[in-house]
Amino acid sequence: MDSSEKTMKQECFVNTLSRLRESSKTAVVSANFSDPYTMYMHVNRPVQEKFVSVLKNTYNTNHSELILLCGSVGDGKSHMLSYCKQTYPEMMESFYVHNDSTASLYIDKPASYTLMKIMDAFTDKNIETSNSKVILAINLGTLSNFLEADTKNNFLLLKEYIDRAGILDDKQEKQDDDRYFHCVNFADYHLYELSSKGISSQYIKGIFSKIVQQKSDNIFYNKYCACCKECISKSICPIKINYELLSNEAVQNGIIRSLIESIVKNKLIVSTRSLLNMIYEILVDERHFDRGSLEPRKEPQKLTSVAYCQSLLPNTLFGKRYSSEVLDAMRVVDPMQIRNEKIDDFIVFFENTEDIMQVILNDLGEFDFVLNRVEKEDFSDPSMHMVKEALLKLFVRMCWITETRKDLLPDDEDYYEYMDALYAWNTGDVSKLKKIYAIVEKGILSWNGHVEKNEMQLSFGNSKTPYHLVQTVKIKKVIDNLPKENRDTLYSFKDELKLRYGYNTSEVAEIDVDYTLFSLLKRVLNGYVPSINDKRVNVKCMEFVNKISMGGSKQNELFIRDFSQKESKEYILEYDEAFGYTFEVS
Repeated sequence: MDSSEKTMKQECFVNTLSRLRESSKTAVVSANFSDPYTMYMHVNRPVQEKFVSVLKNTYNTNHSELILLCGSVGDGKSHMLSYCKQTYPEMMESFYVHNDSTASLYIDKPASYTLMKIMDAFTDKNIETSNSKVILAINLGTLSNFLEADTKNNFLLLKEYIDRAGILDDKQEKQDDDRYFHCVNFADYHLYELSSKGISSQYIKGIFSKIVQQKSDNIFYNKYCACCKECISKSICPIKINYELLSNEAVQNGIIRSLIESIVKNKLIVSTRSLLNMIYEILVDERHFDRGSLEPRKEPQKLTSVAYCQSLLPNTLFGKRYSSEVLDAMRVVDPMQIRNEKIDDFIVFFENTEDIMQVILNDLGEFDFVLNRVEKEDFSDPSMHMVKEALLKLFVRMCWITETRKDLLPDDEDYYEYMDALYAWNTGDVSKLKKIYAIVEKGILSWNGHVEKNEMQLSFGNSKTPYHLVQTVKIKKVIDNLPKENRDTLYSFKDELKLRYGYNTSEVAEIDVDYTLFSLLKRVLNGYVPSINDKRVNVKCMEFVNKISMGGSKQNELFIRDFSQKESKEYILEYDEAFGYTFEVS
């Protein structure tokens, strides 16, 4: 039996890792059934603590109780219900659990009919006498559609509660205490947390631990030991190597840091299901390896050196395209996009040296096992150019993940400045928000072009004209909407800055500033003029700019600056109620 036959007959670790895939039957959990794998993979979350707290307060009351468990597809509602049924059976048995509001319990009736029947106990006329207890897991869109379909206003009390609790909108102060209605909303929680020490994610860290920890009940580690340590390809199999990389705490922290940055910069919603699928995708590169395939090139020992490098975790994390939304979004934070004088010089040096292995090992010596497959390659051979490029990407991305060579790969200062401001805003720390309010204010006033303090250009068709129309505008910061969180670590928080400014004496306008807009405004301060696409994407910002513009002096005084000649000129157009318009050179 040759080596390839032996490999194909041997059980492979991939078969166990495939349980993480989005298409795996274990990816969708029933709320009514828990197997050992589901229970093992459970990681406690703050949203679970909120749910259990509501359960404790409602399971033995003598009146109707409706618990809305809201969120989106794949965020873990079913898993949490399944876990709580096992862990808190007495409390859960007091409730009827309806887990899929898009499914019908009747063959000849639509899902909306099922939902209406379940909710009948909570109509205004029945709620005080029904004594029904229901946990309704429902996506926010389905909930909105259900309320809109209530044209007869049978659920006015429920509608009032949902409005008061801010479940379907973005109210600053949510008031969710009610005698009959309660809501636990996954959308209020994030995969990461903010604290005075920075950004982290205990939940993602917990998921990684479940997959790599060396414990007897960890099916992944057990299969790794049983399959990989005896495999003839163990020294050159990228899947085994990727699993060992994921077991490294520094690598875990780097993946978490990069994923959170991608979530913030892309406004990405990552569910638990898509997170687990991402882990599978970075461990198993199905472009080059598939246990269901008989192609020789997909056996580890038959991989080309380039394919081997592409299959390693740093490159699958940042370099895969069109495999999943999460990995597609990672290109925004790919360190290969970093450009500065030092990294450019290093890339030139790397591409021209023949001692590639030593260059990599100087900084990443503890990960030497990654290079087994290519360590004996002759890099003086011009035909090895593509391998060198793949190794360059591997080196740069691995350095980024492990926070090595900060001199070459500095952090995105705008991103960390924004995240610090986000924490300060959510905790109401006014002293640390002064700079952010000033940046946004100056950026908004400079949106249509460069101006001096307390000025704003008027927007009109041709941005390249040498004539600038400028009005004076005075706006002031308003901080009466800041949350007042006293906790050091925030699990539920607003993921955008909601900044308010007063204008036109008594008017107040609010602008939502996400990272993308914040970064754009900083570029505007450096002279960048927003493009048509920038304005199309930031429609709400444009509305805010127009509101602020309405509070300017243009009705009474307008400056016209002429830059068509070597020496600029300024004219003033003024309006006086007694004498009308006057026009003069400044």
